Amino acid sequence: MMERHSLDEDGGTFVLAGCAVVILAAGVFRFLRDHLRTSRAVRAWGIRGEVASPGLARTQRAPMWSVEVPLRASAGAPALILVGLRRPRAMISDAALAALSEDELQVAMRHEVGHRRSWDNLKKILISATPFPGMNQLEKAWREAAELAADDAAVENRQEALDLAAALIKLSRCSKRPAEPALASGLMCGSLSITTRVERLLAWRNSSDRRRAWPWALSLVLALTFAIVTHYDASLALTHRLTELLVP
Repeated sequence: MMERHSLDEDGGTFVLAGCAVVILAAGVFRFLRDHLRTSRAVRAWGIRGEVASPGLARTQRAPMWSVEVPLRASAGAPALILVGLRRPRAMISDAALAALSEDELQVAMRHEVGHRRSWDNLKKILISATPFPGMNQLEKAWREAAELAADDAAVENRQEALDLAAALIKLSRCSKRPAEPALASGLMCGSLSITTRVERLLAWRNSSDRRRAWPWALSLVLALTFAIVTHYDASLALTHRLTELLVP
């Protein structure tokens, strides 16, 4: 509607299109590479079978968000880790089962359920598949925020916060903390200090405002949608001008 009748695109447009294809191909390559490395790591850990624990079963509160039955792993597996994208599995090492009490293991599993509900493994692979400068720092900051959010999702009272803090301390002493695969989210995240997380959990306070940020975000989205719909012509013209600035 707003373009000229004659073709006025220059060679720069085709160069940008070529760069976009290269970036897309690099993203696909990174995804396949990370998927292969994660699969190799899971095979190397050695799955030994299902963990029969009533406490762990109680962490699966909703069928649509539930995690598959945790699996025992050996051969240097992380203490507790969520592996996979579409149907993630929670894997628990022998060291974690031996070191943690029932309550500590239950709240630690809810930490992994928090990762599952937030689709953190999918977010990790999307960030990893984006080969832009500065993405490493962005990924590090996001991982730290994701671990804190999973901690918040795991605890509902001060006792559970203390149980999770105790689990982190015990596992930090007995776990070798092997490298975390790209398609996985572990309890013992290497990008954030365990001390920082423990201190935050020890200072945990009951607050009804912890999980009330979403109504404001939803209100903002609805307001922006209403503004775009009621001023569609102006929004279309603005989008066209921005496109012309970004694409020579």
